[in-house]
Amino acid sequence: MRGRAGRQAAWFRVTAAASSAALLGTLGLAGTSMAATAATAATGATSATGTATGTAKPAAPAGSSSCHLGHGVKHVVELTFDNVHYFRDNPNVPSDLELMPNLLNFFEDNGTFLSNNHTPLIAHTADDLLTTWTGLYGDRQGMPISNSYQAYNTDGPNNSFNTTDPASSFAYWTDPVDDTAKTPNANHDTNPNMVYAPVPPVTARQPVSPNTVTPAPWVPFTRSGCDAADIATANQELENTTPDIAQAFGANSPEAQQLAADTDSFKDAETADYVGVAVHCAKGSAFCADAKGVKFGQTEPSPTAVPDVLPDEPGGYQGFQALFGHRYVAPQLGAGTPDLTHHGYQVTNAAGNLVDENGNQINGAFLSNHPGFPGFGPINASQTLAYMADSLEAGLPIVNGYIADIHGNEGISGLAGCAGVAANAALGSGSACYIAQANYYNQAFGTFFKRLAADGITPANTEFVLSSDEGDHEAGANVGRAIQPAPANCNGTTIACTYPAGSFGELAGNITGLLATQKNNTTPFSLETDTAPEFYVTGNPGPNAPQVRTLERDVAGLTADNPYAGGTQKITNYLADPAEMAILHMVNADPARTPTFALFAKPDYFLSPGAADCGGKACVTQNTGFAWDHGDDAAEINTNYAAFAGPGVKHLGLDGQSSASGPNSAGPNSGQVVAADSGTTGTWLDETDLRPTLLYLTGLKDDYEHDGRVVTEILSHPNHALRGAGVASLGACYKQLNSSVGQFGNFTLQASTAAVESSTPGDAEYRTVNTALTGLDRLRDSLALRVKGELEAAAFGDQPIVGAAGQTAACQGIIAAAGALAKHL
Repeated sequence: MRGRAGRQAAWFRVTAAASSAALLGTLGLAGTSMAATAATAATGATSATGTATGTAKPAAPAGSSSCHLGHGVKHVVELTFDNVHYFRDNPNVPSDLELMPNLLNFFEDNGTFLSNNHTPLIAHTADDLLTTWTGLYGDRQGMPISNSYQAYNTDGPNNSFNTTDPASSFAYWTDPVDDTAKTPNANHDTNPNMVYAPVPPVTARQPVSPNTVTPAPWVPFTRSGCDAADIATANQELENTTPDIAQAFGANSPEAQQLAADTDSFKDAETADYVGVAVHCAKGSAFCADAKGVKFGQTEPSPTAVPDVLPDEPGGYQGFQALFGHRYVAPQLGAGTPDLTHHGYQVTNAAGNLVDENGNQINGAFLSNHPGFPGFGPINASQTLAYMADSLEAGLPIVNGYIADIHGNEGISGLAGCAGVAANAALGSGSACYIAQANYYNQAFGTFFKRLAADGITPANTEFVLSSDEGDHEAGANVGRAIQPAPANCNGTTIACTYPAGSFGELAGNITGLLATQKNNTTPFSLETDTAPEFYVTGNPGPNAPQVRTLERDVAGLTADNPYAGGTQKITNYLADPAEMAILHMVNADPARTPTFALFAKPDYFLSPGAADCGGKACVTQNTGFAWDHGDDAAEINTNYAAFAGPGVKHLGLDGQSSASGPNSAGPNSGQVVAADSGTTGTWLDETDLRPTLLYLTGLKDDYEHDGRVVTEILSHPNHALRGAGVASLGACYKQLNSSVGQFGNFTLQASTAAVESSTPGDAEYRTVNTALTGLDRLRDSLALRVKGELEAAAFGDQPIVGAAGQTAACQGIIAAAGALAKHL
């Protein structure tokens, strides 16, 4: 009885503190404002230090003459990976980046490589990349869930929420919700996909309208006279043929006519021509203004640039142009000129088509001899880096590129280690194809950096940035697990690792069938399929509704046999309802997209809806086609890296732990350690910090206040305000308070899980803890808004922070209150 009484006392203590207006007053925080405070600044440089069709501009080491960046920066080269890891997945096998020394050494030798970066929750490509590009968590930039999501339709009584339609997170920046249902509901959500909130919407003092598009990341650069190229970066180029082609070019345009005339249901030709590659041009830029090409159904060249339309951009954005697609960008990079080279590096082949760094023609996916974008999934380092180098040599000073991972067979021709391996097959750490692809990437980076050096593009005048969307949990055999790779001493370099049948692949669970067969629960719901799936209960009942509470408890109790763990186990690690999802930045401004609750499973599992009887088969089966899982709350997924090299960056080499000593997927406790408890060392940052740091280094500003902070620890010359007493400590505590995988988020997720699983009379424990979590969320957001405003003003306005020590103490107190709540549940 003492334990129960102790828990009750703790709940009420925290609830009282979290709800206390007096505490808010003591902190000097009257609540969350609807507008960012001191740091919302105008765009533009804080200091400042035309190509014919079929030809390529010479390299311009000094940058475009109209491009005005600060602090001696002439170019920006930003590289983002899909799931390429710095820490080892198998402790005996070198990590992805260890196998790419040409890349890793470039950053460690010329700048700082930070191994203690972190993702938001949930960790997926769309959420993570958009967080990186904007410096905003998903609750403010609109993508907090996954690569796709569900949205409630207003098809219930009196236009209430009832059923859901699926939607893709990958849609062009200004697109509305991209409903991907075969037959979209007539009452589906039409708000912006990238729905913006100036402050966290749940705690805003006034409702945030879900009708504004998030400010675009290329704007500070183009307003400063700098053309920006995007290669496969999330939502900054056309993502889909429909609706993007009609919206970009016009419903009756030649491009739209080409799409309509194509009888291929996959529209491979139009994807190759118009999707995946874009250049956003500065006002009056010749790169766009002079671009011409022969369009579908025409015989004479005509201008190919279109207006770059951003109707919601703060301060307006008129008179800018963009080029969309390989078909229109490639001629400006040199396509059309046979056998073009720059400093001995091949740009085009004898047919005049762009080639990768190994001389292979860049073709559209699933097409033969059709020059074009090779696809988001398989685009490899040799292809992306060739596009980026071509762009820089054509005079584009800002280049951003995304590169596929090496954990699946990407179909790279000529790799002996991949012979006989099925296309797109998941590859285990240290397997022959995995190693061959890593070597291929390493060679590509070696060529890339030598090529840029020949062009005079070096860390002396160029800001280089590197990051990855997230880490992974390797679902399968590993050192210290019940099943191990063969042979036991494999290391991938001298002894290849193999994975016999039954030893590798995620555990695919039919959650509908699991609930029906184990709990006799057939509550209707939609599911966002994932390792961390979100439930949308039909009719959108509230969190206290009996059917919701029963469903949550039943989900918490589901079990399965895990061959890698060696026995039967609970599938669920954590549960979050809307109160906790708000703390984790998972609730955006569009109420139609708020799930009923989220499940963070043990990361060996991938959960989907299905038949209630599981089709007469087991409800959990091994899926050998996929083995690299992310989304869940696990250190190997959420611990990431970032690297900077260029003007203004200290040459610190490695900041943090070595690749062999970080979180991995091995051992009997595989997947069960979270980032906040993993013991990693080095400067603690998350993906929101990359954007403000880059803009600080280039002397630019965004039109909004970031959720991240400038990483002062890597700056060679931080301004006076950033060097102020207590500022670094305040920034460090702020990260633990506001990051979804920091200490505060970890404590509240533990408390949320215990409350959701509870079954006390009148559901008292659940209701009391939820009240406490709501209060803690308001406290956190109030202090976070103040701190990030001050950090932003310090970085971009050199405004001193007064009372940093007191705010740090308040920050630590809120984290301690969350810890007390978690400890006593």
